[in-house]
Amino acid sequence: MALNLSVLNVSEVSESGIDIELVHPATGEGLDAWVRVRGKDSRTVQNHARKVVNDMQKREKIAKGKNKDADMSIEELEMLAVERAVIRIISWRGIEEDGQPVPFTVENATRILKDNPWIREQVLENSDDLTGFFR
Repeated sequence: MALNLSVLNVSEVSESGIDIELVHPATGEGLDAWVRVRGKDSRTVQNHARKVVNDMQKREKIAKGKNKDADMSIEELEMLAVERAVIRIISWRGIEEDGQPVPFTVENATRILKDNPWIREQVLENSDDLTGFFR
């Protein structure tokens, strides 16, 4: 049997995304809150990763020219982690604040993932696990 790349196109499958149910960080109980995430190998995620690396290299080059360190602050590193997760989210449902649905926007996702690292971790974990994309 030959390898059929049209069936095993990881980039394409990753781009279409999968629905994950968020689970309580302590109990593991499903929360009936669903997030559609892109896989780590999607074009969108890969393009974002390239941009981050290019920006870091520019930052280092500028800092080197000024005889300074290009070290990032903890806040900057945290924001990179948030952005890395937000770029993977396509949509969500079942997320509420004060009893009201929270629409998916980049701004809402950034705020929520910054304030709730456990959600960010679940998004990244599921996005990195290719097995979920081939069920």
